[in-house]
Amino acid sequence: MRKRQRKGIGFYLRIYFLSLFVGLIVFGLSNYFVKPKAPCANSLTCTSDLSEKIENGAIGVFAGRKVIPPTIDVALDSARSVVLGAKDPSGEKHIYIDLSTQTLYAYQGSKKVMQTLISSGRWGRTPAGNFNIWIKLRATRMAGGSGDDAYNLPNVPYVMYFYRDFGLHGAYWHNNFGSPMSHGCVNMRQVDAKTLFEWADGPEGKKRGTAVSVCDSFNGPSTCVQKNPIKT
Repeated sequence: MRKRQRKGIGFYLRIYFLSLFVGLIVFGLSNYFVKPKAPCANSLTCTSDLSEKIENGAIGVFAGRKVIPPTIDVALDSARSVVLGAKDPSGEKHIYIDLSTQTLYAYQGSKKVMQTLISSGRWGRTPAGNFNIWIKLRATRMAGGSGDDAYNLPNVPYVMYFYRDFGLHGAYWHNNFGSPMSHGCVNMRQVDAKTLFEWADGPEGKKRGTAVSVCDSFNGPSTCVQKNPIKT
């Protein structure tokens, strides 16, 4: 009978390095051909309705409990709040979000016309970066999440989308402003959202909507610190 040859350490080293080489090739090709999932505010489907929708009388769900949406009467919208920047209407409009302090600032030119607490992403990060409002909706339905963080919310008021389905909007389902509470959007008190909605501009013709900068920390318009900002 022929004796079986014992495999030396060189054989196993060759197998090891060959496996490592093949693994690196597979990893590289997968990164090239498989694009990373786009960030989204809807953590279940990564899609949102994005259409204006008023559903008076509907019941909402947030974090396992039922919530009653506000009734929206478009005819009463003419009863406007104090218009921001009315005394000094000149200057470019710019909205800043400070994630570190959960605070929103609105500037017109060099003048700060609004400052208020917000709630950014808790179940999904609000992306840092420089954006523009690309659509304004008086109200819409937002739904997503899964399990304990599932939500289905009609009549979300004063929506201003600035990046994909990330938006500024009023929130009636919690009152914990100043702490992260969303799936990536920027929640505001309804009265603050109404004021900002009436002041901010959507796109018109070739003119882009009001600028929105999401900052990891903010100390004035010239000091908006952004770590790993979204490239637009």
